[in-house]
Amino acid sequence: MISEHRRSRPTLALVAKEAGVSIGTASNILSGKTELHTPETVEMVLSVARRLGYRPNRIARSLVARQTHTIGVIMEPAHTVFTRNIYATGVMDGLVDVLGAQGYHLKIISLMEIDPRTLWAQIDDGTIDGAVLLVPLIGSPLLEWHQHTPLPCVVVGSVFPESMGFYCVDADSQQGIRKVVEWLTQQGHREIGFLRGPEVQTSALQREAAFRETLQAHGIAVREEWILGNSYHREGGYEAMRALLQLPKRPSAVVCANDLIALGAIEACREQGVSVPHEISITGFDDIPIAGLVDPPLTTIRNPIHEIGYHAGEALLEQIRTGEPKRGVRLFSGELIVRASVRRLKTG
Repeated sequence: MISEHRRSRPTLALVAKEAGVSIGTASNILSGKTELHTPETVEMVLSVARRLGYRPNRIARSLVARQTHTIGVIMEPAHTVFTRNIYATGVMDGLVDVLGAQGYHLKIISLMEIDPRTLWAQIDDGTIDGAVLLVPLIGSPLLEWHQHTPLPCVVVGSVFPESMGFYCVDADSQQGIRKVVEWLTQQGHREIGFLRGPEVQTSALQREAAFRETLQAHGIAVREEWILGNSYHREGGYEAMRALLQLPKRPSAVVCANDLIALGAIEACREQGVSVPHEISITGFDDIPIAGLVDPPLTTIRNPIHEIGYHAGEALLEQIRTGEPKRGVRLFSGELIVRASVRRLKTG
């Protein structure tokens, strides 16, 4: 329940008074200048601000209208900068299409680090009406959202239990991996490896689980030595494939948890003189723009990233308009895109 203080927009002066500090000290701490004060003072001010629900309004218009017509887009530091993240830019395109048409602006909130002491003052500072949490990690302080702010939000790219109070929008990772593994079996492959994503992302866990379950459903043994990696980056795929190629026995096909992993895997094969797909077949997930340009062109699952971003924007606007929180999960199905990175094996 939101307190009376939170509903009546507590002032900086009230925060300073209840924390027993000057207005200048409270202002410094709430604007992130925590190095100017002792840890005890910082914690006291932040604790009072959280209890009162204080939000420093930095836009004069929002003092009257209580709306800024600005949406925050928040991404974990581990995902690198937006402009180097193909998934993030695809989601942003969808958000811009729906939000721009409704007169909303986007504010990118770049979290260079996640310090729980200053995180919520940085996010809930009166400059946004709601937020899109872009691929929050398992165990992230961002998942405590509803304990610290009444701002509406939508999670994109991660799926969490409904009991956590989020509305999550993502690709149907399990369906996509099942689709590509079943298609590989139809091409005659029964010795299949998997290059996985980071264990701190829900999509990576779902894709690995679907890989294992689909093999077992087809009576194919899961070879643990053929399951490698812990990254969604090209470099991670390169290193994982190098390790796989050193094994005495190689699989005939490798399913990669995303396209960047697959691109790194193809690069490693090329360096080791292993022909794709004649000696080993490789598949990806996402269908990023370069997937069809690599040599050989990549067989993959087309992830409707733009649609995911667009729907997330619609869901967030609905919460802002109605004032009602939204919970649950919306998953988007992917399409199998067959290209030249997989060889059909002779059967019978």
